[in-house]
Amino acid sequence: MKVELVSNQTIKPSSPTPQNLRIYKLSFIDQICPILHTRMLFFYPKIENKFSNDGCERIKTSLSETLTYFYPLAGRVRENTVIECNDEGVEFYEARVHGFVSDVLKQPDADLGHQFVPVDDAHLRSGFLVKVQVNLFDCGGLAIGVSFSHKIADASTIGSFIKAWSCTAIGCLTESMLPKYVMESHFPSMEFSKDLQPLEFKPELNCVTRRYVFESSDITKLKAKTSSKLVEQPTRVEAVLALIWKCATTASRINLGITKRPSKVGQAINFRKRTNPPLPETSVGNCLSIFIAETEETSDCSTDILDLQSLVAQLRKALELFSRERAHKLGDKNNAFSSIIEGWKDVELAYKEGIDFFMCTSWCRFGFYEADFGWGKPKWVSIPSMKIKNSIYLMDTHDGKGIEAWVTLIEQDMALVEKNHELLEFASLNPTII
Repeated sequence: MKVELVSNQTIKPSSPTPQNLRIYKLSFIDQICPILHTRMLFFYPKIENKFSNDGCERIKTSLSETLTYFYPLAGRVRENTVIECNDEGVEFYEARVHGFVSDVLKQPDADLGHQFVPVDDAHLRSGFLVKVQVNLFDCGGLAIGVSFSHKIADASTIGSFIKAWSCTAIGCLTESMLPKYVMESHFPSMEFSKDLQPLEFKPELNCVTRRYVFESSDITKLKAKTSSKLVEQPTRVEAVLALIWKCATTASRINLGITKRPSKVGQAINFRKRTNPPLPETSVGNCLSIFIAETEETSDCSTDILDLQSLVAQLRKALELFSRERAHKLGDKNNAFSSIIEGWKDVELAYKEGIDFFMCTSWCRFGFYEADFGWGKPKWVSIPSMKIKNSIYLMDTHDGKGIEAWVTLIEQDMALVEKNHELLEFASLNPTII
């Protein structure tokens, strides 16, 4: 599918940022966050005559107006300590796609999506914190690709921005949607030693990404199968993640020719609602920590337990441990740093241990399917594959009840996972969208 870039410009805030807001201090969580861009795609297949030059101008104008409120996103990071809110703007591309949206939706391809989003050149320190690419298909359909620097935006921040932007486009922005800048006051920036640098996740060439879709009815069955006396009502994320964790661990061990090897899964957690008092939902920045669950050994330590009920119990146990021992520290400036850093160091250690370590990020319940710019809500919201080994991204399905899992593993492990009968009992491998 040929994608032709037809224009490139910089969109700046519609009103200049006041002088007293020109320096935005990063929180220490922002400082240690990975140097990468998070990219997303919103597909609108049936806009017909609703989108024209006027439609593209609406996107640009509303983007400019939204940046006035989210002014740090139009600035530039300096020395990993501050953002100069200098209104230099965000990068904006217009592209013509010689093809049909229906072709993308009939057979989704994790790699094809890269054509519809701006290039991730964060490692080159290009400067832009947000990039946008508007793709107009021959059929009249539309795809909006966005790219956000993780230095300033977690999934919640991205959700807040997309909501404010789309509501600005159709004239329904409210006071409650506006961003709140409270992160640095709770988690002030710090001077870090050289041995504590931002995490870097580098793509690996021998990895492949697959999309597994769990419909709500299948999740209900899966939750029933994974429930136990320890966890009587698993969440849909716990049930789905436990199944993927089991299948990926099993595949790794088969390919290594072993029956026992430590296996852990880390889960990123948005803790805005877990501090005391809770932080505003529209807080800008990275408000996340990580907890890690690991497989439980049998009583004689001869092997570990990989049944779904046990894995769900370990996930719940790890979350409760985080809530009990770390979450309460997040409201205290003196203890917040140690609480956050402990989670990040656990991740670094897990990557170095030579074990099976999987990293899960859940983007469920962030309202991405509500992004209506004036021609209806998106038919599909997805992420291009990032080729980061052993990564798992969970997103809502269109109805908000199911889960799409984007799983990246080395090729040999994925070859076994995509044939796993237990997984395919509850999930469909890359089903059509339409």
